[in-house]
Amino acid sequence: MRKDLFDRLVFTDIYSYSPSHFRGWITGEAGSKRLIICDEILVGGLDIGFGNGEFVLLMSQRLHDTFPDSQVVILIRNQHTALESAYSHYVMAGGTYSPSRFLGIKPMFIKPYMGYNQFSTKLFEYDKLIDLYISLFGKDKVHIFLYEDFAENPNRFIALFCNTLQLDAPQGQTLNRLNARYSYIALQIQRFLNRFALGNTPFKQYFINFPSIYKISRSLILATDKYCSFPKYKFDKKVHHWVELRFKESNQCLSQWVSKEKLLRWGYPL
Repeated sequence: MRKDLFDRLVFTDIYSYSPSHFRGWITGEAGSKRLIICDEILVGGLDIGFGNGEFVLLMSQRLHDTFPDSQVVILIRNQHTALESAYSHYVMAGGTYSPSRFLGIKPMFIKPYMGYNQFSTKLFEYDKLIDLYISLFGKDKVHIFLYEDFAENPNRFIALFCNTLQLDAPQGQTLNRLNARYSYIALQIQRFLNRFALGNTPFKQYFINFPSIYKISRSLILATDKYCSFPKYKFDKKVHHWVELRFKESNQCLSQWVSKEKLLRWGYPL
């Protein structure tokens, strides 16, 4: 059902999408059950690109047109670690560029349209995203949670989350970490080997495409990281300084919804 749902909700073109038709389909599938739709792609995703933000705007309007009375949950994470994880994900998907190229610190193209659909750090200006959804759904229906609160105490976070949204707390859930960030060594090896296969991202440089190299190398590197204790990948000081300057103003605006003390505690640029 998940694949059908996102094919219909996200990937249907603007001429074909109908809020009433989608509501009819999802009602038939879910019946009277409470519906929860959750995916990063609803706010752009790491691999879609930002353009001028039209995808983010389109999805917010599509969700509002389809589910105008919904509760909206936005989960945020401090931009330092969020972007480190995004870069690790990019390399996992086959990426080869350096953090400076990936983040746009060193522009890839002279003409703006050439990088129009590439990754953009605009996705991490949380204040603008929150303001957009509040303008559509209303302040009382938009709930903001922090990843850091979840990482510190998952059980307490889940209890608060379920209480806020009037959900039944799950019983016996496992809290093992999934999609862990690459170690520094693993990331550098994978980034080098990615030059010999296309992988799952077009935003890269590669010499020749041997699809099996990508699949085998990723499996081996994930296994190595699983059984060996290497330090996790982190940006260098120059990149962290850029992140600090890049998101300082955005997070100052964010403090109208999340207390500045909490943002400072969890290392958000301010």
